[in-house]
Amino acid sequence: MAKTLKLRAVRRSEQRVLAAKLRDLSLSARVHQRYRIIEEVRKGRSVVQAADRVGCHFTIAYDWVHRFNESGFERFEQVPNPKGRPPILKGEQLRELVDVALSSPLERGLPFSNWSVPKLAEYCRAKRLLPPVSDEWVRRLLRREGLSAQRIRTWKRSHDPEFDSKKNASADSTGAARRGPR
Repeated sequence: MAKTLKLRAVRRSEQRVLAAKLRDLSLSARVHQRYRIIEEVRKGRSVVQAADRVGCHFTIAYDWVHRFNESGFERFEQVPNPKGRPPILKGEQLRELVDVALSSPLERGLPFSNWSVPKLAEYCRAKRLLPPVSDEWVRRLLRREGLSAQRIRTWKRSHDPEFDSKKNASADSTGAARRGPR
């Protein structure tokens, strides 16, 4: 069952503001709706009835009546968060992420020679360089900084000091076999 919420007494100065705002055609529809909610409740309708007449959900109407009771029309036209969502990552953390991505994992004592995004993200989260974010989020951060994870082709390396001179020696003997019969 919905709780009942009473509108506090509307002062004369607030009544003048309310009347002016209801006539103001330059207001956005959402802001105008807030003033209409207060007007409907001021006329004696319940919050649920006011929400129905204005065309919004009753929880929104309850919120705006509650806000009006707390601070009048002070917050009716304020943008809820004018600067947007607070950043999750600071600039210095992003620089550290890029530094780690450009370094070799071997330098950091890890048993592999190249970073993958999941390994990089796991390392940075373990060292608390990043908040708990997904691997895809790390990939997007790197891409935004001009870095991308490359597909790495691996091959075995020989420890033979004469490997370079020997590696192409068999090409002469297998050349005829590769060409096939004519």
